[in-house]
Amino acid sequence: MRAFARFLRRERLGAVGLVIVLLVIVAAVAGPGIAPYGKDEVISIPNPNYDPDSFEGDALSETTVAILAPPSWGHPFGTDDLGRDLLTRMLYGARTALIVGVGAALLAAVAGTTIAIVSGYLGGLVDLLIQRVVDAVIAIPGLIILLLLVQAGERSLTLTVLALATLGTFGTSRVIRSAVLGIRSSVFVEAARTLGASPPRIMVRHVVPNLVGPIIVVFSISIGVNILAEAGLAFLNLSAPGPSWGAIVSQGRAFIETKPMMSLVGGGAITLTVLAFNVLGDALRDTLDPRQRGAL
Repeated sequence: MRAFARFLRRERLGAVGLVIVLLVIVAAVAGPGIAPYGKDEVISIPNPNYDPDSFEGDALSETTVAILAPPSWGHPFGTDDLGRDLLTRMLYGARTALIVGVGAALLAAVAGTTIAIVSGYLGGLVDLLIQRVVDAVIAIPGLIILLLLVQAGERSLTLTVLALATLGTFGTSRVIRSAVLGIRSSVFVEAARTLGASPPRIMVRHVVPNLVGPIIVVFSISIGVNILAEAGLAFLNLSAPGPSWGAIVSQGRAFIETKPMMSLVGGGAITLTVLAFNVLGDALRDTLDPRQRGAL
């Protein structure tokens, strides 16, 4: 608790990011329970043009769909182009963003750390071969790899997570490998090697625990990157079906001049969430990096 209080006191911008991240998590977890409407429920309102004696098509029904309705008490963000409550869609979209962001970042952290430890600790020919593969993959534009991966099967949340995790694994391994190279030459690793400890034991007992700081930093920053990537895929209609912040922005661009609420709400949520994760990641880096800590 003292360490957490010290973090909040020293990293005030990071604390703001943490608060925003916690709000997004609450919205994602509790969203379906607190959403005022169903995610695909179409909102109907009394038809102001209703006239039972009229022969006009739009005047024969007592109700009409509330398409692009402005914000009100019943609909704080208004409705979208299909008459669905925008607040409800945003809450469900928060769950999609968090599942994709955290899921892809977690898988990339595990796979990238494993590759980095094997490559950085063993060195030699193993390190040379692994790093050349990493260089080759990183040299390919990420968007091209991502588009190829998401088109490999039927669009789903699982496929999106796996595609983003695959893309993030190589960048993560590059960052973690640099930390492994420093740890490999440490005194305690040399002592363990002198006492006859096997390479797998040294990796698990001595290298991995000292990688917790860099892994946490890379993990937290990767979440924001993955959320932004998922929003981009949804904007291009390549993500999983269902509510998504990127899809809301895409749907709202056709009405941005007259009814900009959809694009503003969706784009604002993406921007604020990605910024919060990045700020939090920077604060964690400053806190967990011993050199940064010693400079305070």
